[in-house]
Amino acid sequence: MSDFREAVESISEAQCSEHPGFSADGACARCGTFVCAFCALSWAGRCFKCVHAAPELATRRARLVASLVDGAALLLPCLLLGVLRCLAIPDEAAMNAPVVYAPALLVLFVQASLIRGTGASLGKRLLRIRVVRRDGRPAEVWRIALLRNVLPMALCGYFGWLGLVDALFIVGEERRCLHDWVAGTRVVKAPRAQRSFAARLVTG
Repeated sequence: MSDFREAVESISEAQCSEHPGFSADGACARCGTFVCAFCALSWAGRCFKCVHAAPELATRRARLVASLVDGAALLLPCLLLGVLRCLAIPDEAAMNAPVVYAPALLVLFVQASLIRGTGASLGKRLLRIRVVRRDGRPAEVWRIALLRNVLPMALCGYFGWLGLVDALFIVGEERRCLHDWVAGTRVVKAPRAQRSFAARLVTG
């Protein structure tokens, strides 16, 4: 019992590691460092060091699934609209009509809005991963859209083998595809407390 009392007294006398002079209100949920009430409220129970620590890299499987989700979100609405036009107007080249690609423009607009807010497309949000700059700062929309997507697709249109080379770069230790190196970005996991069931199912 005396050991327990001493432990309680040591905690009550401890000070916040980030705010000297403030009594500890608890411990960091990640590393156990004492934190005050302000830190516990502002940083979800974590210390300053853990909040700003380098996030864990996203798994290759999570990145693959996110890419498949984004591809499906872009292509399936166009295919569905094309099929419906073929059924309604059999004699018209439905898939060549510009209106068929209207859903793709809407999807791209939604994706851009999501990326601007969180650095994550629809697929990445589902898997709770996001794109950041190499130093951990948020990645700009133009960097993600142009350097990570438009430029690689344009080059792959001329050099088909470049797509395979791009994908194979992910086997490296930093798990960065060629377009990540070009854009100066990497893909990381969101904090575990915020990750969805789908993310945990795919990434563990």
